[in-house]
Amino acid sequence: MSILIKPLETPRELSACQRLQTDTCQGSPFLLVPALVALHRSNGLILGAVDGQEKLLGAIVDLAAQDPAAPSFFTAFRAVNAERRNKGIITRLRRHERDLAIGRGVVLCRWPIDPLRSVEAHVAFNKLGAIAVGYERDLYGELLNSRNEGMATDRVIVEWWLTSPRVEAVIDRQMLPHHFHLGLDKMEVATHTSPTDDGHRHIIRFDSAVCSGVTKNAAVLIEIPARLDSIRTDNLDLARDWRLRTRDIFEQMFDAGYIITGLVHQGGRSFQLFERQSKSAILERPS
Repeated sequence: MSILIKPLETPRELSACQRLQTDTCQGSPFLLVPALVALHRSNGLILGAVDGQEKLLGAIVDLAAQDPAAPSFFTAFRAVNAERRNKGIITRLRRHERDLAIGRGVVLCRWPIDPLRSVEAHVAFNKLGAIAVGYERDLYGELLNSRNEGMATDRVIVEWWLTSPRVEAVIDRQMLPHHFHLGLDKMEVATHTSPTDDGHRHIIRFDSAVCSGVTKNAAVLIEIPARLDSIRTDNLDLARDWRLRTRDIFEQMFDAGYIITGLVHQGGRSFQLFERQSKSAILERPS
């Protein structure tokens, strides 16, 4: 099936974007059609992925952001139809977004992701070459939808520097990010977990010594759930425990000067990869 990536501009297209929000989250849409019209007319960007029957399969909605660091976008919404997830649609949308953004003089896109969702991290860091530099507690407050209900909405803030050597290598030259060449022997696992009776895992302890620099490796792995929604369904208290424990860990890592640069999936388990290097060194390093 052919998929076309294109700006969404007409009332019909924006209505489809509103419906996609409702369908993917099984709750109220974040952005109603009047807000989408206002975004479009205030130099925002609304992109959709449509099939041959003009059905909207996925969308990204960007705000034009006032950022002292660089001309930038901030993503207010992104989603893919449940039947078409894990098919590369978000990656295609992001690549098209990059081309249009650069054409407008925009060099930075930011968006929040749930640090416990391994698929979101895989797309951002492994597929796009983005990084994460900060953590925000309960960014949206309580959200009563199928992906967030019952959990604090903690997020890490992704930075995608569109013209950096790191991103150019991953997107334009289709190279794997740097950490794919490191080898697990160059990474240190700082979290210790064990299986639970219901087949999931829980955190036992965190080796906080990595935050003081007492470690042989500059690359540190922090385990996260491989399937967060499965844990939320089976054991909400366990999912909440993951949130609270990793909240403290992530904040300590960022405060110690680490940056998230990748998602490592090994043996059915997922790990966020933190590297202790300056942001400029990471962005200037080709993959």
